[in-house]
Amino acid sequence: MAKVKVKLFGVFRVDTHTSEVGLEAEKLKDVFPALHDKLGGVQLESGLQFKDAVIYLNGESCRKKSQKLADGDEIWLLSPASGG
Repeated sequence: MAKVKVKLFGVFRVDTHTSEVGLEAEKLKDVFPALHDKLGGVQLESGLQFKDAVIYLNGESCRKKSQKLADGDEIWLLSPASGG
């Protein structure tokens, strides 16, 4: 398991009242359940799931669920843009 830093932006930050979380995960897809556990099972109105987030890994866009993580990686989770 890698120790990573997850930064939350947009609706994810508003819903969780959290801007940054340190956690352990092996792959990018493991970040979401670990985040729910770390935040005490907080229910997000926006439904924080892999498919619902714009994801950056160390400053670069990443959509590969199976991407292995390394100690010190920084993951940014952004809510997708929407409007009307």
